[in-house]
Amino acid sequence: MKNLMIAASAAALLASSSLAALAAEASGAISSVDAAAGTVTLDSGQTFILPTGLNAASLQPGESVTITYEESGDGKMMASEVAPKM
Repeated sequence: MKNLMIAASAAALLASSSLAALAAEASGAISSVDAAAGTVTLDSGQTFILPTGLNAASLQPGESVTITYEESGDGKMMASEVAPKM
């Protein structure tokens, strides 16, 4: 039983750490915001789909940001967080 608990704990730790590894970050200046489409494009040309609940109107072209995102199976970059770049 003890070995089973150790194996289950190790599997849970591995699974949680691999999920965090899937997230990536991109930093740059915002070149455009499309509130209707719910997207933001950085000066690098990368376009991200904004998370639900984020007010796209609060983002301004020229603003420096860091975007945490995951790439979906169809290649879309889904932002989970948009933060001012410090």
